Amino acid sequence: MADLMEALRAGDVSAFETVFQDYRKMVFKTAYLMTGRKEEAEDILQEVFVSVWRSRNSFNPKKGKLTTWIYRITVNQCMSRRRKKKPALLSLEEKNINLPDMKPEGQPEEVLVTRLEYEGLMKAMSVLDSKHRSVLILRYFNDLSYDEIAQVVGVPLGTVKSRISQALRSLRTQMSIQ
Repeated sequence: MADLMEALRAGDVSAFETVFQDYRKMVFKTAYLMTGRKEEAEDILQEVFVSVWRSRNSFNPKKGKLTTWIYRITVNQCMSRRRKKKPALLSLEEKNINLPDMKPEGQPEEVLVTRLEYEGLMKAMSVLDSKHRSVLILRYFNDLSYDEIAQVVGVPLGTVKSRISQALRSLRTQMSIQ
């Protein structure tokens, strides 16, 4: 990984392509979950990697992992866009999006209930502000630790725990209303 980052810092396009291929799905998934729109997530994907290229010399492996740095750029891009406009509700009809598996196993009624619960969750998440939505997405959709989330969003560990707790309370309230 250190060699890859050195090559990237030196302006090696093939190193950049490797970083792009390794992290594009992660960036797209996070952007899609935060914005709720496939087209916007695609735009953010491009913006994130333009930013990675332009700021490649600012990455410091002593401060954190490459993954954390890319997540931080992604979350910042998403929050910036979200401040500018209200997010759309996430649609389960979007094609070719690698979100948590909706396994169509079991009886049709069970599959329908699972889909409806998932859609309810996405609707409830769309009500959250960016700082609460981002910590939930990083924790439960991207499986980051609390420490990693704190690095990504640039807040103390206690703040991450507090935001997750507040966001979960809000989701419970929203989902009980529906």
